[in-house]
Amino acid sequence: MVKKALLTYALAAGVLIGPMGTAGWAADGPERADNHPVGVVDSRAPLNVRERPTVYSDAVGKLYPHERVLLSCQQRGGWVDGNPVWYRLRGSQGWVSARYVHNLQPVRPC
Repeated sequence: MVKKALLTYALAAGVLIGPMGTAGWAADGPERADNHPVGVVDSRAPLNVRERPTVYSDAVGKLYPHERVLLSCQQRGGWVDGNPVWYRLRGSQGWVSARYVHNLQPVRPC
């Protein structure tokens, strides 16, 4: 049990301190920026940023694993692996599935 807790803390620290991506949506740190919550991409491969909150929408960009992003708001959209929530990225018209982004603070509805 102690090993599991230590592993969990180590992984969380790695996510909070880990490398940042270079996309235009990247956040500067784990704190809120201008009252916008921060999220961390939790996928094994690059995550498509979509024009609308559905996988059937055109991809307009990519985010990379462990990249920090600023989230504007959340909305229900197309289901992705059992999760219907999508996040709108701050400063863009792009959307990402909440299935692959871990929000570090609560995200307001759109």
